[in-house]
Amino acid sequence: MTSPLASPLLDVRGLSVDFSAPDGRTVHAVRDVNVTLERGETLAVVGESGSGKSTTALALTRMLPGSGRITAGSVLLDGTDLAAATEEELRAVRGARIGTIFQDPMTSLNPVLSIRTQLDEVLRAHRHGDRATRRARAEELLDLVGIPDPRRRLNDHPHQFSGGQRQRILIATALAGEPDVLVADEPTTALDATVQEQILRLLAELNQKTGTALLLITHNMGVVSRSCARALVMYGGTVVENGPTAGILTRPRHPYTAGLLAAVPRLSSPSGTRLTGIPGAPPDLSLPLIGCAFAQRCAAADEQCRTEAPPLVDGVACWHQHTQPVTAAPPADRGARATADRDARATADRGARATAEGNTPLLEAVALRKEFRGRRHTPLVAVDDASLTLHAGETLGIVGESGSGKSTLARLLSHAHPADGGTIRLRGEDVTRPSRTALRALRRQVQMVFQDPYASLNPRMTVGDIIGEPLRVHGLHPDRAARAQRVAELLELVGLDPAVADRLPRAFSGGQRQRIGIARALAPEPSVLLCDEPVSALDVSVQAQIVNLLADLQRDLGLALLFIAHDLAVVRQVSHRIAVMHRGRIVETGPADEVCVNPRHPYTSALLAAAPEPTPATAEVLETHPV
Repeated sequence: MTSPLASPLLDVRGLSVDFSAPDGRTVHAVRDVNVTLERGETLAVVGESGSGKSTTALALTRMLPGSGRITAGSVLLDGTDLAAATEEELRAVRGARIGTIFQDPMTSLNPVLSIRTQLDEVLRAHRHGDRATRRARAEELLDLVGIPDPRRRLNDHPHQFSGGQRQRILIATALAGEPDVLVADEPTTALDATVQEQILRLLAELNQKTGTALLLITHNMGVVSRSCARALVMYGGTVVENGPTAGILTRPRHPYTAGLLAAVPRLSSPSGTRLTGIPGAPPDLSLPLIGCAFAQRCAAADEQCRTEAPPLVDGVACWHQHTQPVTAAPPADRGARATADRDARATADRGARATAEGNTPLLEAVALRKEFRGRRHTPLVAVDDASLTLHAGETLGIVGESGSGKSTLARLLSHAHPADGGTIRLRGEDVTRPSRTALRALRRQVQMVFQDPYASLNPRMTVGDIIGEPLRVHGLHPDRAARAQRVAELLELVGLDPAVADRLPRAFSGGQRQRIGIARALAPEPSVLLCDEPVSALDVSVQAQIVNLLADLQRDLGLALLFIAHDLAVVRQVSHRIAVMHRGRIVETGPADEVCVNPRHPYTSALLAAAPEPTPATAEVLETHPV
């Protein structure tokens, strides 16, 4: 146990980081941040995208990308200032004293090198003995992170592992140097609930066994409650609240923290419940910070908040922390929210009635099957005997682990992949193997909304051209002026200013890009939207905005939605019915509330048990008995 008089293992004081934008502006990404981390401690850093979380973590070892530079402050590791260290001194720290787990294992692992080679490179860099010693240590690391048969699997390449296993290999790489501090940057964002639970359990076990301090960056408050005894909340590049996790989850003192917690979907909320987003948008970090960074989005803000920045006192930076109840939504929005909740319940009732009345399904799949064949491997059955129905105005949620066949099923329904067996019907007509002309008409009726809002938009096309392309392809509004008018209408429909039509995707946030992707999908006036993990890459406040937008569009346009996600709480709230997939098969289906409250299949029960929620009881255990 560390003595109360001992200095922290990591002590960040007054850290500020700037970037130079291509247009000459200076972006103040991190402003005057203070962080401490004790030996063996677990600390979470939470906040929306762009709040400065990852930049702060990268600044610890000066791995800032591009034009990023530390402009003020110090980063003390056992008393040594890394902000002023030489490159040679930093090379001795990176990996050996501070290890980093990055978010995307597929871009962090070299696809052409075996796992043995990649681990050996790290071990050689940290001088871990001769070849035989390094080989034994590599096997030991894979065994430590729970990879079965490590001696054989060391010869495999990244593509031969699942997403969760690749993340475990990244953890093994980060542990190779036996660091004192492990920085995990969104290590579970793209993982399903059961794999996420495995990774969190692994991090807790490593913290207990090795005493490595954990700095966990995440926007998932459920992950925070399960993993970290203390939490730090960032907004606009500054720290707005920090303290024990249990206190932050149960008694948030800053309005922004309260807004984040209110935006978290919960498994206990019934189907049709509208999510609570945070109104407005984060501040422009290229502008000087005048007053409280959150003032423009806060219901309690007054003139002092808008003109004078509050200091961080007793763990919170808010002028009204002791005099105002914390709330994120302005009072004027409460009546609108009540109306929206009634509309959501009415939409849920309509979807339930459409199913109960036995109307002809809008989209129907019967015994679908899809196999993928490799050169030397036996066929992989991705979808096996899958049947479902989808009615107009209904949302069907599809849940299951990575590799269960969810995305492949959506691609079969959209005819991105041909089915190897089974039948697909649209409005009762067999469209399993359509002609080229029929396929064009089918794709106008069934549109996709993709998972990654960054990769799914052409970076060289303007927003107007991206949304207008389906209009041109399907021969709608052939006149350029008419297309421009329709693009403007679609932008307004998804909550964007029509004036942005001449901008490129890089000018938009992740949530705005997803809105653009939805507008593109709506352009040909489809009857069905297939939404493949449309919110998994977004933080909770933006997620709430997108989920509510889809609900509003369904209510106004009568759309049928197939909503694929690994977050069961989101799926329950947006869906009328849920289908659970496991190893290519649909193993359970039923009304959303019934499936989540009374699951009938053991696999469904396992998914529900693994789903992380911001549970104060869990956080209190961590606070009293840190992992």
